[in-house]
Parts: sequence; structure tokens; C-alpha cells
Amino acid sequence: MSSAFNIQGLAFAAENNTGHFQAMVTDLACVPWCDIGRDDFCTCFENIISHMNDPALKQLFELSLGANFLIASSRPAWIRDFLTENTEFVSMPAHDIAVLEQGRWIKIPVLLANDRHAGVIWFIAGLVSLKAEAVHIPEWAAQMMDARFIDAIDTAEQVVRRSGPDPLTHRFFLFPVSQVSTEIRFTGGSAALPIALGLKSLLQGTPLSKRFIATGCLDNSGNVRPVAYLDAKLKASRDRGFTCVILPAENHYRINHSNKGIIPVSSMDQAWTMVSLYSEKQENLLFFFSRALHEPASFIDKMDSLPGRWIEKEQVAIKDLLHRIFNDPGLFDRFTRKFYDMVANYALDRCRAIAALAPETLPETWPMASIRWCTANLGLANHLGRVASAKKWENRGQRLLKQVMQLDLNLAADFFNHALVAAHNRYEFSPDLPDGLTRLLGFMEKRHDMQQQFGCVADPCLGRIYGTLVQNLAFCGPRYIEQTESLSRKARQALGENCSEELKPEWLRQYHYLGFARLDAGDVEGTRICLTTCLGIRDLNMDVCRRQDLTAWQLFLLCRYLAETVSDYSSALLFNPLVQTALKNFTRHHPWQLIFFNLGRASLLRGDREQTARLMQKSLDLCLETGEGPTIEIMALKPLAFLEKIVPAEQFDAGCYGWEKQLRQAAVHLDTHHFSFFHQRTFKEALDHVRNYHKAIFPFSYG
Repeated sequence: MSSAFNIQGLAFAAENNTGHFQAMVTDLACVPWCDIGRDDFCTCFENIISHMNDPALKQLFELSLGANFLIASSRPAWIRDFLTENTEFVSMPAHDIAVLEQGRWIKIPVLLANDRHAGVIWFIAGLVSLKAEAVHIPEWAAQMMDARFIDAIDTAEQVVRRSGPDPLTHRFFLFPVSQVSTEIRFTGGSAALPIALGLKSLLQGTPLSKRFIATGCLDNSGNVRPVAYLDAKLKASRDRGFTCVILPAENHYRINHSNKGIIPVSSMDQAWTMVSLYSEKQENLLFFFSRALHEPASFIDKMDSLPGRWIEKEQVAIKDLLHRIFNDPGLFDRFTRKFYDMVANYALDRCRAIAALAPETLPETWPMASIRWCTANLGLANHLGRVASAKKWENRGQRLLKQVMQLDLNLAADFFNHALVAAHNRYEFSPDLPDGLTRLLGFMEKRHDMQQQFGCVADPCLGRIYGTLVQNLAFCGPRYIEQTESLSRKARQALGENCSEELKPEWLRQYHYLGFARLDAGDVEGTRICLTTCLGIRDLNMDVCRRQDLTAWQLFLLCRYLAETVSDYSSALLFNPLVQTALKNFTRHHPWQLIFFNLGRASLLRGDREQTARLMQKSLDLCLETGEGPTIEIMALKPLAFLEKIVPAEQFDAGCYGWEKQLRQAAVHLDTHHFSFFHQRTFKEALDHVRNYHKAIFPFSYG
């Protein structure tokens, strides 16, 4: 495809009649002036010319020198004068070479074939500062093209100009690196797609990989139409070293092959997406993506590995795919299972991109798959902090619950779990459960009793419900600590505590929940036990500092514990290491805003107001700037309530208007009763209220 040799290599091939000279020239396979001075270049040039008896070959050689001159990223100062004085290239494009060299130029590989032969011809394309007209094709090149070929070039230009900003002061140029002839050599419309991709690359200033080649006709709407002689073209592309071939989707279904280097496309936009995304590192994934855009089953199989930005680039194709999936019950069931797992594994960018393109209407005859879709979207909305979207999916799921509870209780239980989390994100805290959940819980407890009679101690579905109910009661305050403790024991038992390594992460997580609940209830020693258990250590003060793998939630519980116990000497030893760990490892996601808030509280208890201000400011920034929705934004009231008393009044007042505006907008989406204090007070009065009643307003794991 390319090489480092210069004109000396061409001279050697010409002098020794190796048979490779013409191929080297037409492939533009060298940089002629690379690492050579003008005098040596002139000598090689004269040697080459002296060995040429064929005027057409001499003309081709001079054409290739001119083409190399235009596409080169850098050129020696003397080369233009040399070409002007010694070659006929300057007259071939029919414009002044000094004007042409100021444009952007590329070479485009074009697959051409007939019933006798298939091969690759390089075309040179340029975008030059001249009045916009039709693509300029030099007369010598146009005489070798049939009407369909010229029409294909015109269509390519029109499609490209419609797809982006049309430079009215720029004109496209195009010519082949080919021996000049009076015979028709370029026929048909299959060059339209590769030429369109090349022209768009020029228009947008986007370099394209040299490993791909394309073939395809285009209509005026940018649809890619099938081509002839495809098998021969594929062989020619492989023989010339291209590893990626973009071809019409209509052709793809008519050929029998297993070549992973083939990317079927149905439109110019789709082809542009593919060449824009192409790189050797993600070559295989791109091939899978191209197939997924045309085959619903392939899309389902691969959607967990497709980057969200890829999905966003192909909205039209993926909307069509999802429409087909939602209208096929079997595909819809497979799709919802895969999507649910993706949400559970935090593939949020992919899931968000897919969900945005999905149909609104659900298959009425498949309630289990439909509620799984609702539950997954509810979970996605919870993760992203989209409380309004979560309420929408909660309402949609509620309409399916009656049917689903007749078919699969585990699906219903999972939906209730996510709905409770959504309520917590709205700051709706109530110990009273929905009737449906109460009845479901009673049945599942009886089922678990029967399972235990057969020796089955674990029921993960029930354990997860208990775990969510632990959180629900803990949010309702310390007066429910006894019920919280009881439910926590039930959750750990149902999750196989000390019986299952596979379920260990889940039952250990219950100690996180219990630790927060115990802190709210003032049980510091009980929290210490939770911490040593979930961290797997014996001595909190000695062993924590050696841990390099603390999760954000483990760190949060430690910092919350520290804020309650920092007056204790041994706890004070933890403070500096935890501050250093937090500053080194933080991300812009929940619960890091609470980690810094609690470190700020601990710092204030130590009497270090300067460090307190820095830590509280960090918490404030994370609340307001991470875009995680009103649940997190409203938490800015916490650091603000403390900052008001520890930073200069003029500094605090300067930000008040912006803070108040953002937080009042956030509060609109949250539980009106819970934030009535905020709606009924001035901003500074509300901050006083937060300082005085902090634990009641932000209980449990929001504290």
C-alpha cells in the first residue's frame, strides 16, 4: 500500500526492466523526493526517461509525480519548479499548479471490474479554493469515462455537499492515475460510494484509514445500491492488501463468504460512520457492528460491546432494528434479557443510547418481557439520576404487575425493588409498603421456609428484597432500627451468609447498609463491627491504612464513621490517610460528594476550618457539576450549610443566587413534603434548618 522508497527505487525498476515499474507508478507506492537532493533526483529522473520508449508510459510516470506532489503532506521547495520545467503534468489538470497545491488532496482507491478483469485504480481528489461548480474532471480523464461513470461522480458530489456545510468558494477536482487513452476505461456507477467517501473526507478534513476500500452505486438520496462482479472485486481488494471492504448491504445477502473484512452498508451516512470509526484496534468490532445494523439477532448479540457513541451515530438504522425487535416476541424477549443484564453491569452509555431510540409501544401479549424492559429502564433512570424518567417507567410497570404476578413472582419482586429505589431517589421515605409488595413478600417468605426444609438455605431474590427493605426502613429513621436489624439478618441469611462464596459480595453489602443505619441510630460500636466485617479486617485503625482496594462505598462508610468519632484518638489516626486517599482516587460520581462532605465534618470537629472549607467546596462542586440529577444536586444544601459559617460572607454571598436557582429547580422534581422546609423559607433560613436537622433531612446513606 505504501513504502519508504524514493525515485531511486523507481529508477532501479526502470533500468532493470523488473516489470514492477508501472505498478509502482500507478500505486503511488513511494515518495519520489524522500531523502534525496535535487541533483540526485534529476539524475534518476533522466535515467528513467531514457529507458522509456512508450510515450504513454512516460506520460503516466509524469502524472504520478504530479499526483504525489499534490497529495504530499510536505514537499521540498524545488519540486514544483522541477515539475513545471520537466513534465507535462502542469497542463493535465488544466489549472495553475500553484493554485492546486494550496488545496487539500487525497488518493482514493476505486474497485473496477468487467467480465474479464477486476482491479484497483487510484483516483486523486482535491478541494481547491475556486468558485464552486461541478467536480472538475480534466478532459483527458473524462474521455476515458462513460456516461454512467460521470453521472456517478456527479451524484457522489451532490450527496456529499448535502450532507455537510457546502463550501461555496471551493471546488472538487478528480482524476485517475492511469495511462491516458482515447478508449473508454471507466464504466458503470460503482465508483460513486468510494468517491463520495473521499470527497467527504476532503470536505470535513477527516483523514481515512488506508486499509479500507469501498464499492457501491449511490442514488440521489444517498442510498447505496448493489454492484456487479462483486466476487472479482473482493478478490482484487484482498490481492492488493486491503483488509476492510465496504459494500452494498443488498449485495451482502447474495454472496456466500465468511470474510470478516466485509462491512455491508445501506446508505452513504452509514458508510461514513463505518470509515470514521475504523481503526485496526477495533476492526473486528466494527465488522460486527455493520452486521448488527442489518440483522436484529446480531444486534442483540453484540449490543453489550458496542460503544454508545457508535449507536448514536446510526440512529436511523437502530430505530428500524428496534422497531423490528419490538414486533417480534421472541426477539423482544432476548433483547430485554440482554438489556437488563447491561443495566445491571453498569453499561450505562450503551443502555442510554439504545433506550433513547426504542419504540414507546410495548408488546401487549408478552407482559413478562415488557415488565423486564420497564424494570431495566427504571434501573437505568435510577443510575442516571433521572427521577422524572424513573417515575414514568414505574407507572408503566405498575400497569403490568397484575398479569406478571400470575406468571413470574421473581420478575414482580425485582420491579418492586427498583421502584423502592426510585422512591428513595425522590426522597419519598415511608415504612408502609404497597399492598402488592406486602402480599408478595408473605408468599416469598413461605416459599423460602419450604425451600429450607429441603436444605436450600439461600433465596437470592428474597434476600435482595430484604436488602432493599433494610434501606427503606433505614431512610425512615432510627426509630425503626430494631426492624432494620431484623430484616438485615433475614437478608444475609437468604443471601447465604457464610455458605456461598458466589453470593458473598451480596451478603457483605448488607453490612454496608447496616453500618449506615447504626450510625443514624448512634450505635458507633455496632458500626465498627460492620466496618471490620465488610472490609475483612480485624483492627480498623491499623489495617485500613494498608488497604489499597477500598471501594467508594467502603470509603464513604469509613468517612461517615469518622465524622461521628473523630474526637476519639484512634479514629483521628485515620483522618489524614483517608483525606489523601479521597483526593487521589475520587471520580465525579455518587457517593464521592458525600465522602468529601463527611471528611469536611470530621475536619471541622478537629478545628481545622481551612481544610474544612476545601473539603466542603469539593463536595459542593461534585453535587452541582456532575449532572447526576436532582437527587444529588439537592445534597449541595449540606456543604453549603456549613460553608456559610466558615468562609467570608462576601465570598459566600457572591454565589448565593446561582446556588439557590439551581437547587430550587432540583427540588421541584423531589418529594414536596420532605422539602417543604426549603419551599417555605428563604435560602439562608433553609441552610440554617439543614444545619440543625441535617440527619433528619438527609438520613441513612444520603447523610
